[in-house]
Amino acid sequence: MRALRRSATIFTALLIALVVLGSCGGTGPATIPGQSTAPATTPVQSVAPAPHYPLTVTDDRGKTITMRLAPARVVSLAPSATEIVFALGAQDRLVAVDDYSDHPAEAKALPKLGGFRTSPERILAYRPDLIFAISSGDLAEQLDQRGQPVVVFDPNDLEGVYANIGLIGTLLDREEAARALVDRMRARIAAVALKAGGATTRPRVLHEVDSTDPARVYVAGPRNFIDSIITLVGGQNVGASAPTKFPRFSPEEIVRSDPQVIVLGDARYGVTPAVVAARPGYAVIDAVRNGRVLPIDEDIVSRPGPRLADGVEAYARLVHPEIFGTGP
Repeated sequence: MRALRRSATIFTALLIALVVLGSCGGTGPATIPGQSTAPATTPVQSVAPAPHYPLTVTDDRGKTITMRLAPARVVSLAPSATEIVFALGAQDRLVAVDDYSDHPAEAKALPKLGGFRTSPERILAYRPDLIFAISSGDLAEQLDQRGQPVVVFDPNDLEGVYANIGLIGTLLDREEAARALVDRMRARIAAVALKAGGATTRPRVLHEVDSTDPARVYVAGPRNFIDSIITLVGGQNVGASAPTKFPRFSPEEIVRSDPQVIVLGDARYGVTPAVVAARPGYAVIDAVRNGRVLPIDEDIVSRPGPRLADGVEAYARLVHPEIFGTGP
């Protein structure tokens, strides 16, 4: 899953959380770093620290985590969580992030820890009070065993994404900012849903996650937020009946499902409509015959964070251009 190893997301978690396999990091820092000096962005809303500690929360694993004091040093191993922290104006808490945390631009200046399989020792060198992670691999479990407070994110749908934003807001004393962010996302996404409700067709959609091996293509299956997006914008996910969140489909299965729209979540890795059309047997697929093999920016649909509203709007244009147009 080379493309997903580069992805920041997961789905993760979802894309990232579920199918990303991160690359191993290098050695830890020579000295314990101090607080981040990354440029600050304007907070969504300034919120005074709430006197609610000790605080006990439950993450997407169903695991309870108790914080005795407000976290001052946060490590994020989830690009989506990094984006949420910045969106809530709490980026001054971040002391290090994974290599894939590249948005907003200020996140690139933070110390990097490697991929999602970096060593616990490298993380602990930053003396974190709190660690955000995804469900892929066993890194979270290794950190648990070392007594570290780890919150794992693995949302199954859009409501799960909103809940993750709220959870980060609670942990970082940015509850009001989190509510404001979720309200804005809900409003934009609800507007898309309302407009999509007027569609007279529900095209069959295949979301290609990773075609490193074109004989076994990873696609979006059920119980993840990409599936939620496809349904919300008025499409039918051809992978919805699969037994796993991100199943691997053979060419025969894809031809048999005959998608009317193929969305390329792996477009940045050189997968183009021409590449897809040239695959054996694909010439008969409706989407190929009608020129509806379409790329999308994977980050806005594979990271369960603030930019999902952008992802929903972009997806709607791919599935129902007759309603939403084809512009940016």
